[in-house]
Amino acid sequence: MAHALFKQILMTRLPTRFYSPSEIDRLKDLRDAGYIKVVFSPSQGAAAPSATVHEVTNLGRAAARYFGSGDGPHPDLPSVAFALPSPHNPAG
Repeated sequence: MAHALFKQILMTRLPTRFYSPSEIDRLKDLRDAGYIKVVFSPSQGAAAPSATVHEVTNLGRAAARYFGSGDGPHPDLPSVAFALPSPHNPAG
């Protein structure tokens, strides 16, 4: 599940590397969602393919807060403040 992998990434010092084909597929989903910046390295000879996550994006941090990662703040990630409009104050 990409959500579990995303929570793992949030709690890991970056950059971090992944080698499992299933994790690499989930990282592609997280990249496509705009949550992470990742570089994929194709297999070279006997070396297996890998992916290196370099950054959690602002959108990824906002999604983690909105959906509640449940893991608390990560010290390496700067805070991004945002407000959702309320029905009582349409301006936010």
